[in-house]
Amino acid sequence: MKQKTYFLYLWIIFITASSAFAETPPIHHELTVTLLPSQSIARFHDVVTIPKSIAKSIPGFNLNKNSKTEQIKISGNKVSVDVSADGFINLDLTEYSVEEVPGPFKLTFEYSLPLPISNDDKETLFISGADFFYPQPAMESTPPAGQVTFQLNVYTPSGLRAVSQGEKIKDVVENGNRTVVWKEEKPQEEILLVADRYHVFSERHGSIALYAYLRDDDKALAERYFLATRTYLDLYSKLLAPYPYKKFALVENSQQTGYGMPSFTLLGSRVIRFPFILHTSYPHEILHNWFGNGVYIDPHSGNWAEGLTTYLADHLLPEQKGKGDHYRFQELMKYSSYVNATNDFPLAEFKGRDSMASQAVGYGKTLMALHMLRLEVGDKLFIKALRDFYNRNQFQYAGFEDLRISFERVSQRDLKEFFDQWTRRKGAPQLKLSSASHSKQNGEHLLKLKIQQTQADPVFKIKLPVAVWIKDREEPLLKILAITKKEQTIVLPLATEPLKVQLDPYHEVFRWLNPGEVPPSIGQTYGSETQTPILPANTIANDGGYLKFAQSVKTALPSSGNFLGDNMKTPLPAGSLWIFGKDKKLSDQLKVQLDHYGVKINAQGMTIDSKTFPWGNHSFVITLNRPDSDGDTVTWLITSSGKSIPGLIRKLPHYGKYGYLVFQGDAPDNVAKGAWPSSGAGLHHTFKTGTYSLRPQLSLINK
Repeated sequence: MKQKTYFLYLWIIFITASSAFAETPPIHHELTVTLLPSQSIARFHDVVTIPKSIAKSIPGFNLNKNSKTEQIKISGNKVSVDVSADGFINLDLTEYSVEEVPGPFKLTFEYSLPLPISNDDKETLFISGADFFYPQPAMESTPPAGQVTFQLNVYTPSGLRAVSQGEKIKDVVENGNRTVVWKEEKPQEEILLVADRYHVFSERHGSIALYAYLRDDDKALAERYFLATRTYLDLYSKLLAPYPYKKFALVENSQQTGYGMPSFTLLGSRVIRFPFILHTSYPHEILHNWFGNGVYIDPHSGNWAEGLTTYLADHLLPEQKGKGDHYRFQELMKYSSYVNATNDFPLAEFKGRDSMASQAVGYGKTLMALHMLRLEVGDKLFIKALRDFYNRNQFQYAGFEDLRISFERVSQRDLKEFFDQWTRRKGAPQLKLSSASHSKQNGEHLLKLKIQQTQADPVFKIKLPVAVWIKDREEPLLKILAITKKEQTIVLPLATEPLKVQLDPYHEVFRWLNPGEVPPSIGQTYGSETQTPILPANTIANDGGYLKFAQSVKTALPSSGNFLGDNMKTPLPAGSLWIFGKDKKLSDQLKVQLDHYGVKINAQGMTIDSKTFPWGNHSFVITLNRPDSDGDTVTWLITSSGKSIPGLIRKLPHYGKYGYLVFQGDAPDNVAKGAWPSSGAGLHHTFKTGTYSLRPQLSLINK
């Protein structure tokens, strides 16, 4: 929940200035909050204790502008406040000397603040440091002077439950009012407060308190999450280090969020009930307690935490099932689909996800860079280096440079070139096996490979895995090639004749996929620099739904989206196409590809993967290669009702890897999905036709 925030600016100017980025103790807040739903306000009393070592470097404090201050004290002395012409409240203490104060420097704030909470409100209250509901240092660079420890005392009517970071040390009800106290002694980036009419479930897992704060009395749901929580706390405690907090809580939000907070996760009411969340997003959020909320992201460096967390959660879990290569291929597909020269950027500039392109770079490229780093140093040293990084930077700010230092320390290798290439440089290599030949000399078989990097950018130095199937051996030989040139010839000696060779067989190198490798997917259509919607001649027949969808595409691409009727006689523009409705002149061309994928269309409906879906009450989204333009796609949308269009507009961008989708109803709900088969086009050569298989790779934690 990020809202525009206005500030009350409290200038507290001290005599001596010093760097705010040096390692220093955190500020401590003794913060008391009284929530008054009947008045839609909260009252605050905050005693802020500032260590002298950082007091000199803090020019002032920020507080939400809507706050109504009652009094402010400095070390027990009440000070007056002047309201300036620009609306800020200036507290000028230039004559005040920190050295005159014995012990830590203390400020006391008493104020009230309107909050979106009421007796009949059905929305979850969630406020964070971004809302400035408590005073924060006015620093150009927040860390580490912005780090806090706190005790948060919350008074509410008995029906409300409040949640924050840390350990719950009190929760009592007296005379219809509830008092709950949360305490966190580990340095935090901010203070968080969530409140709602929760049903609270709890249990213990060793020394860790587990909670589920649910908006409904759903014990079965809580128990499912407790089981998953125990599983993943144990997994990551063994892999990395002991869990760093005293509790972990699942907290439900009326808004559809997916936030990982220190010692809890805030998940939306619909999200929390999707069964797949337990073993996808949920372990990702738990892992953030080590990376992101256990080691903080240096704001002056790139955001490494999302990619690392994705690698050790979203990627690791499929890898345990032998499907890590499939997951990595999907990430390469996202990069190849959504990223281009206009929106690419180095990892060192990634702050957070705000588009599919930024996600493909910040999450996907970081994930792949970590996987290549794992190939460089080996699994044991990879895990050891991650532990070193965590232990050395716990509750401190760290960046890619700190990762490099840990990996160099553990591996005893100079990895500066690797990190510079993958974190400070944008782009990726594009690989091609331009030729492969076999010869026999002096009784030895020689496999000669000519490998090219075909991207316009300069060469990327990579370690390239290659699989070679040879005669009289079922499993391939797996080798690693050092590629340092745009065009490189490598000769491999073999015991017998080669049958087939495949570059990057497990999708372990971050790279642009070759056009023939990528099966058509809706992500490619969304990622195209030019998208052209082609509307049916009569959009009224669909309640204008197709027009609304076409307008949503044009809104996303105001400089390039075009509207063309299906009866146009002019050539279609370059780029990807959106076409709508089943009565299309282009349909016959598309049906040829659909037949290739085993999809059948008739008057009753569409058959996909041997299952038939009737036209009525269904929506179909099919993406294929554009027949008249290599490298472009066409996405065909057919729906029985315009009422489904708003839901499709909202949901389809999240299904980027799929080639076909079927939805039911007006919501609509997904009932079928799948990706078209891919090939290793441009990366393999077959000397002898046959069936060649790859053994699933072992997981990072199963070796």
